[in-house]
Amino acid sequence: MVIYLFVLMSFDLNEPPQSKLEIKNLKSTSGKEYCINSLIPGEYQYMDRSYQFNYIPEEINGLTHIKTCGNDKLISEKDVCLSFDVNCVVDVYILFGDKFPIIPEWLKQFERMRLNVTRQDSKIDNLKGYFSLYRKTFPKGTVTLYGCSPVEMLEKELYVKSMGANYCMYTIAIKRKD
Repeated sequence: MVIYLFVLMSFDLNEPPQSKLEIKNLKSTSGKEYCINSLIPGEYQYMDRSYQFNYIPEEINGLTHIKTCGNDKLISEKDVCLSFDVNCVVDVYILFGDKFPIIPEWLKQFERMRLNVTRQDSKIDNLKGYFSLYRKTFPKGTVTLYGCSPVEMLEKELYVKSMGANYCMYTIAIKRKD
């Protein structure tokens, strides 16, 4: 017995096919080089640190990740930190360190997700960081993100003198919005 299966598919020839997410013109205002990789366990979080992701929720595992520089954490929330261009509508996820007692004003425009990411430092048995996820949808075009440090924190002498010791710069995950 032979069974034939026919699938009828409809295409709108006026609609362009979905293209792959492209990120171009990635610029940091500190002048430090940021790069793009995948958000997966074992991958490095920063350009200038040996910290590796440990736990990544399934919902964001494998997304495009922008590795920032840990030392850029002292950029004020009022100053641009980085920008990049995207070729489609995207969800931008900010992985923001839970050690901060307050979050930057600009981050309050993002939705706080009920998801967290963890990472280890260069010693494999040392869980170093716990990061909350914040999400916001951006249109095709330029995405601009601001500094990590709330003004209130920058007014604290100990925070500035210690170069933000025990606090972490955020990193970014990006997902094409279908």
